[in-house]
Amino acid sequence: MQPADLLTPSAVARVQQLELFARTRVEGFLKGPNRSRFKGISAEFLQHRAYVPGDDPRHLDWRVLARTDRLVTREFEEFTNADIILALDFSGSMAWEHAPLPKSEFLLHCAAMLAWLANSQNDRFALAACGPALTGWLPPGSGKRHLAAAFHLLVSQPFTGEARLDHCVELLLRQLTRRSIVILFSDCYEEPEPLCAALGQLVARGHDVLVYQTVHPAEQDLAFSGFTLFRDLETGHTDGADPAEIRAAYRDVVAAHRLALHNGTAQHGIEFRELPVTADWDAALATLLHARRC
Repeated sequence: MQPADLLTPSAVARVQQLELFARTRVEGFLKGPNRSRFKGISAEFLQHRAYVPGDDPRHLDWRVLARTDRLVTREFEEFTNADIILALDFSGSMAWEHAPLPKSEFLLHCAAMLAWLANSQNDRFALAACGPALTGWLPPGSGKRHLAAAFHLLVSQPFTGEARLDHCVELLLRQLTRRSIVILFSDCYEEPEPLCAALGQLVARGHDVLVYQTVHPAEQDLAFSGFTLFRDLETGHTDGADPAEIRAAYRDVVAAHRLALHNGTAQHGIEFRELPVTADWDAALATLLHARRC
């Protein structure tokens, strides 16, 4: 895939009205659509508080003074940009191919769209390629050159090896110097407890964390017939089985794993969403972003 193939004009048009925003307060360099933990001057009123000597007289609420003979100051909430950190699972399992779209291609399209969206609203964004470790890192930035560098990184990273997402999150934590929105795209095919605990460390540092579990419906349903050879794309191990004989037990394992992810992320204050692979990747991503706005 070439960088020019990551986004289409029609896909951009379908989500260009959507915005990323943090549920927690984040710091920023520029005023933008994200609330800051600092109080300042903006168009949105926050609260009244009693006047104290040294306050700017321009912030006095004269109407309250006229009605109650009390001096009160108006406070407003300042809006700032957030750093958007796109953490992408480049392990071998994300290379699985099945109609209508390979998981890897779906992932790259979604990441490219979020990078474009962050850049279009003047937010800095970063890319972290996750596998056995951080195999690729593009620090936060913005602008056309930064977006071009992000697209180049996306198409140049191979999908290979075993995922150690908990380790990657620990490494990522060392890279983040300011509060950010961290979005992890992964099939999450590892033990939920250590992964959720590692992501919880990001939350504890004040980051807003989202996990988009990117899976193909055929993976979860084991939609195969007849004796089949299954190869682990991360380890290369191959084993044969009749899907009809193991389907019920397999679905139970998948359901238990999904439940553990739901519970673990909720425990740490992490937003968890399932993002099934579909040919309409732009519509699927737009649905999630719209749900985050509500």
